[in-house]
Amino acid sequence: MNKKLTLEFVPLSIFLICCILSVYKVPYSHLLALLTGFLIASLYFYGAFWLFAETGASVAIRIIAGLSFSITIVASLFCLLHWPFWKLYGIISYMGLGITMIVCLIYFKSVTIKPLLYRSLLFVVVLSLIYCYRNVAG
Repeated sequence: MNKKLTLEFVPLSIFLICCILSVYKVPYSHLLALLTGFLIASLYFYGAFWLFAETGASVAIRIIAGLSFSITIVASLFCLLHWPFWKLYGIISYMGLGITMIVCLIYFKSVTIKPLLYRSLLFVVVLSLIYCYRNVAG
């Protein structure tokens, strides 16, 4: 694993583990989810140029991907922590991920852009799970 992938993978893994722990209401898991969510959302928003430089995607695709991934993390936090406007952020996040997936499918023949598509699919699954939990649990 290279340094960029490690820098993305470690906070994202901690964030997902904290999301699972906060479902079971483990003490301080909400705080840790908030901190790691802030870290990974900032990494995606501010560091998209650097983080996705190896994908060979154009600057516009990297901006779209970084912005939609950042909004997805924020929407996950809003859903998980029972903050207001969580449905609005969820809808905006789904729209951003849809745009990212469409752009990635247009340039799908490029082997280097496939990781962005796979990340988009991962975030759709994670956000859907959190969104369904929030709707069922109330």
